[in-house]
Amino acid sequence: MIQKMPLFNSLYAKLVASLLALIVVLGTVFWWISHGVSQEYSHEVTQKLNQSVAMYIANKAPLIDAGKVNEAAIDQIANSAMILNPSLELYILNPQGDILSHRLEADSVKTNRVDTRQFDDFLNSHGAWPKYVQNPRNLAQESVFSVAPINQVGQLQGYVFTVIGGQEQQQLSTTVMDSYILRHGIVLMGISIIFAALLGCLMFFVLTRRLSRLTGVVNRFDVQLPMEQQQLSVDKLGKDEINTLYIAFQKMTKKIHQQFSEQQALDTKRRELIANTSHDLRTPLTAMHGYIETLMLHNNALGSNQRYQHLSVAFSHCQRLKKLIDDLFELSKLESRHIDLQQESFSIAELIYDCVQEFQMLADKKQIKLKINIHSSHCFVYADIALIHRVIQNLLNNAIEHTPVGGSVSINVGYRAGNALVEVSDTGKGIVKREIPYIFDRYYQAQFESKQTLGNKTGSGLGLAIVKHILDLHGSRIDVRSQINQGTSFVFQLQQYSI
Repeated sequence: MIQKMPLFNSLYAKLVASLLALIVVLGTVFWWISHGVSQEYSHEVTQKLNQSVAMYIANKAPLIDAGKVNEAAIDQIANSAMILNPSLELYILNPQGDILSHRLEADSVKTNRVDTRQFDDFLNSHGAWPKYVQNPRNLAQESVFSVAPINQVGQLQGYVFTVIGGQEQQQLSTTVMDSYILRHGIVLMGISIIFAALLGCLMFFVLTRRLSRLTGVVNRFDVQLPMEQQQLSVDKLGKDEINTLYIAFQKMTKKIHQQFSEQQALDTKRRELIANTSHDLRTPLTAMHGYIETLMLHNNALGSNQRYQHLSVAFSHCQRLKKLIDDLFELSKLESRHIDLQQESFSIAELIYDCVQEFQMLADKKQIKLKINIHSSHCFVYADIALIHRVIQNLLNNAIEHTPVGGSVSINVGYRAGNALVEVSDTGKGIVKREIPYIFDRYYQAQFESKQTLGNKTGSGLGLAIVKHILDLHGSRIDVRSQINQGTSFVFQLQQYSI
């Protein structure tokens, strides 16, 4: 029985943990991307809105006259600009980018020169927006800007350079972010994560519910219980992988029960085989032991005829014992399929005539008439001649053994669909219909056989089992037709060989 899995090791728990980790990672990435994108977008909008600020200042009044900065004009313009936009930082530059004048605290400006390489792109609207330059007040920061040339008599005198959103705006943005965005953003993000986690847990519960039920079905499975007592029902809505897995499990359980039943039946047959084999081996051994012991104890008191009779009986039991052992070995080899068929073409008619001649003396002793009815003497088949010879021998021996005195045994050979049909019939007592499926099992004895018949039985009880396995190796089946007190017929077919 499979033990129940701890909750934290279950698939549901792992899915929920994976979902939470995914939400946190995606939330972090989304916040980082959205923060960067919104900042860039804000800078682009701010720069484009203030694109003409520097040009407006440059056209307001002459800021450079005869190479000298007009400080009075700058003071006036700077005051007006600062009132309208306190975050605006105004600089007057020469053509090389040197700072000529500004209206900021002297120690707040960290450099005397501004990189002018971005000015042409800004003035001609080339490249992507926003455009950045190094902030003179913070060399580690790049800021958006606005710039306009100062021309006099067609000559470039310098630039009006403004930093849009200077330190004041940065400080204000940081304060606002600390006081509102982060606090409320984290709260909203936390609420979103919790909501998404709860929704994900619910979804995973619904999706894994049938899988949990299937796990319970697997845990409850017990091969010892009959198939009809197994509780294997589960919700099978939908044609998905879980339903496919359930169908596969059902097929597997049926196969396991089938194999388990076959194994139990095989084990039962094995025990019966051991019991029957022990009995059949003990009977001739006991008889042999008795007669040989008599010869040893009373040898001088017995006449020559009596000694010969005792030796003959012991020898007959020895032959019976040898036949039983040979049949057991042969059947074991056939059942393990460790026999390589030596197939060849041969005349089935000649083989039947040879077999009948072998059993003629035994049939004459029981006053049984052997009949052969072959439609054509040129019927060739493709099979293992030695094994087919064994099949016909066993069928003839079985027929003679179960045919009463004065009866008859006949062998008929016909043709059907390119195959040769061989039929061995007798006029014996027949077989009960319900017993026909079992007559090819080891040691099976039909119920109609009397104790006297069983006691006089000379065969090993393995003949028909050997016949069945040989024909299975040839891919042929054997059919049985029987009527009580009228006789029995065994019919099998072999592949016909065309010359």
